[in-house]
Parts: sequence; structure tokens; C-alpha cells
Amino acid sequence: MKYFLFIISIFLCHHTIAQSVFSGQIIDSQTEEKLAYVNIGIIGKNIGTVSDLDGNFSLDFDENYNMDTLRISMVGYETKDFVVSEFQKMINDNPTVKLNQQSVDIKEIVISSRQLKTKVLGNKTTSQNISAGFMSNDLGNEIGIKIKIKRSPSYIKDFNVSIVENVFDTVRFRLNFYSIKNGIPDKNLNFENIIVETNIKNGILTVDLEKYNIVVEDDFYVTMEWIEDFGDAETGLMFSANFFNKKIVARATSQGNWKKLGVVSVGMNVTVDY
Repeated sequence: MKYFLFIISIFLCHHTIAQSVFSGQIIDSQTEEKLAYVNIGIIGKNIGTVSDLDGNFSLDFDENYNMDTLRISMVGYETKDFVVSEFQKMINDNPTVKLNQQSVDIKEIVISSRQLKTKVLGNKTTSQNISAGFMSNDLGNEIGIKIKIKRSPSYIKDFNVSIVENVFDTVRFRLNFYSIKNGIPDKNLNFENIIVETNIKNGILTVDLEKYNIVVEDDFYVTMEWIEDFGDAETGLMFSANFFNKKIVARATSQGNWKKLGVVSVGMNVTVDY
């Protein structure tokens, strides 16, 4: 018997009054390149989205959030924060948002002469009988698990996830790595976007990460983020899962709150050298 465990959102629904839709486009301030997959959302309110391939976005909320903070962020660019009411006025006057590139100081890691060991860390289940998926089809919806390292530093070689069902011709998501603070994801450890594309219907998806030079010195979270509307993510893309392993963390959309969910875990893991 197969058990399909949809990761049910436990976030509160927002009943809005005088709802307004705000649309715009995000570009590079120097090159004017259209920026895809930028995260836009009200911090901590689970109201957010992700820009499309042409940098376009659309977000709706009401006056109840006028004094909250809206954040626009993407790896490799400076984060911009706005008071919601000021953002609304800015978008009405000029719908183009420009982001400045950010220089990143990559910490030098000294590799010792000792022989490195290789280990697979995380949830290795490939169960076909128990499966789980994203919480919703909302862009920026993110799910992940905590990875405990064996030794510092650890060099991430690849990411693996077991797909039970994929009804889409091609599916695309973003892979994120986070440090940990107070038991939940904190700072993004990526130096550049890691966009994963696959047409695997059933099997193991492996993503080679060596070119990204991701080095961790402590436990971390690895997450998958829904960044394009291909269809119903809750039923169209299912991953192997099991009980009482590494519990899932999730957030409803860009800039939303992180939550720890239930007793089910998704079959995602990483290969590291340490």
C-alpha cells in the first residue's frame, strides 16, 4: 500500500480587505539584465513570490501590511528592504526595481594533506510506498532537512533526492544551503544561484556541486525551493519519504517564517569530503 504524505501547510491564511495587486520588474542596476528567480516578500508574513524568467513579479496584499517590511533579495545582489506603503508608492510611480551586484569575500579554506573521507549525509530513503511533496504551488515555497557534518571543514560534492513521481515534462527548482540559528535556517551559504532542472519521472536526481565550491564548517540545512509555476507542486512532484528520520523545515513562500513540520522526512542527502 502506498502512502502519499502531502506536507500540509500549517501557516495561517490571511483574509484580506481591499486587496491590491502590485506588479513590477527587477533588473541589474548596471547591465539592466532582467533578473530571474528573485525573492520578494513581506518579512515573516508568508506573503511573497519569485520573479519569472523576465524579472517580472506580481504580489497582492492589503493595507493591514502597510507598516511591515518588504524584502527583495537574491544571491549575488544587495538585499533591499522597503516599508510596504513606500514600496507601493514606488511601484506605482515606476514598476522597475534595480538591484546592485554585491561583491562576496570568499573565506579561504586550507586543505590539509591528510586523506579525505567521503560520506553521504542526510536521508537516504528511496521508498516508493511513502512519498511527500511541496506544501503548495506558491512560488518561493521551500522544504529541506538538517545535515549534521562529521568533521569541519566539509566539502559538498553533490546533492541527491529520490523522486517517486514527476508529472511535468521538465521541472525546475532552486537548491539552497543555510547556516543554522536557533534550530532553523539562517544565512544563505550559496555564492550563486543553483538552479536544478530535471525530467526524471522516477529515480534518483543527482546534482554535481563541486563547481560551486560550497564548504561548511558546521551543521547546515539543505532545501529545495519552488521557483516556477509548472503546475500543481503538491501532487505533480513527489519525493521518497519516511517517518522519524530528519524532520522537515519549510516556509510557505519568499521571506516567510520557517517552521518545523511533523514526523515525516524527505529522501534528500548530500555527498561530502571531510
